[in-house]
Amino acid sequence: MRRIAGRPAASSWIACALAVCLAIAPVAAFAAPTNAKIRAKQAEAASADAKLQDLNADLELKQTDLQDVTSALQDTRAQIAVTETRLAQAQAAFDQSQARLADRADAIYRSGSVDLLAVLLGTTSFDDFVTRLDLLNLITTSDAKLVAQVEADRNSVADTKVALQNREAEEVALRGQAQAKADLVKTAVDTQAAYLASLTVEIKKLMKQEEDRQARLAAELAARAAAAASHPSGRPSDAGSLGGSHADAAAAAKRYLGVPYLWGGTSPSGFDCSGLCQYAYAQVGISIPRTSRTQFTIGQFIPVSRTDLLEAGDLVFFGYGGDPSRIHHVGMYVGGGVFIEAPGAGGHVHYASLTDRISSRRDYVGAVRP
Repeated sequence: MRRIAGRPAASSWIACALAVCLAIAPVAAFAAPTNAKIRAKQAEAASADAKLQDLNADLELKQTDLQDVTSALQDTRAQIAVTETRLAQAQAAFDQSQARLADRADAIYRSGSVDLLAVLLGTTSFDDFVTRLDLLNLITTSDAKLVAQVEADRNSVADTKVALQNREAEEVALRGQAQAKADLVKTAVDTQAAYLASLTVEIKKLMKQEEDRQARLAAELAARAAAAASHPSGRPSDAGSLGGSHADAAAAAKRYLGVPYLWGGTSPSGFDCSGLCQYAYAQVGISIPRTSRTQFTIGQFIPVSRTDLLEAGDLVFFGYGGDPSRIHHVGMYVGGGVFIEAPGAGGHVHYASLTDRISSRRDYVGAVRP
């Protein structure tokens, strides 16, 4: 059985691996000052803004109602002013017609019955008497009708004024109600606007804190990368000089799909993650170390950024927090962004997506080709 000799101890080159990982970490990862708390506040602010827009629309509606009622009240008051002028004119006409009627009656009856008799007895014939009597009656009746008509006109105008005054009182009440509704919504708008403003201030504060945190993290990672790059015994990438891959080891691992996970397991009766990889490689005559951390120290290193170089049989490694000095899991790449793993207690050997794991857990730290 061929044995893969170990490279220098992990402590001697992990720093360089870290440097490579950090060097290829996209700057954009620290560019957007956001986190779950900021996103929650932004969602809260968006909801508050939507409510503010609804309140503003309601306020515009209430203000339009108020304008309509105010306009109607102004029209009514203008009509009342016109009606008061007409009423004054009608009263003057009535007073004038009454005066004319009084003058006419006074002229006829000024001297009492004697003058009337004189008018009537001055006739030359009975027909003349009747004619004069009819004329007097016609004059007085016509004048009385004129006065009655003028009085009716005056009363009609007066009734119109009363109706307008009643309508004015109703419209004043309606305007008060509309004003109260508008004021109530305006208060709600002001309160909501103040709330939204406070959220905006809070979001800016949180974003500044996150920006500062990301800046500190970026500086820390840059310092760690610089220190790791200058380490004299660091492990370089083998991306430019990789040897042949071991698809036969991947084929061997596939035969054990469904085998239950067993901590410390190294046989088809049960596997843990490194036990599966060691056993699969043993089936093709290659001996590799027992644990995932020691397996990470052998063979040729393929950095995180070069997943395009992965081939069936390569071992893919995962570290807590993406830290290659804290390896905790290993799987065997089979191609197409997929690897085989013995996942953990209660699980079974199965396929898993390397792409999904990289995007969701961000703990992939590179691969090794034994």
